[in-house]
Amino acid sequence: GCLSLPNIREDVTRKHRIRVAYRDEDFNPVEEIFEDVRARIVHHEIDHLNGVLITDRIAPLKKRILNGRLTDISKGKVEVDYKIVHPK
Repeated sequence: GCLSLPNIREDVTRKHRIRVAYRDEDFNPVEEIFEDVRARIVHHEIDHLNGVLITDRIAPLKKRILNGRLTDISKGKVEVDYKIVHPK
């Protein structure tokens, strides 16, 4: 699931272990290895930085089945327990 697509929950395959290279706040190169749930979270957030959503990682048929719910979300027709800002 993802807060960007409320109430959408689908299985997404992720690596158990990932290596990430980045620069810290002082622009020093850093490389880290993440495992298990941390790897899933970091990969999910890197997907967002690359413009990838959970719907880009599911089968086309699943996406078609979810189309009505995704359309409602895009129109702001969704109930959530957190604040969302719908683009006008």
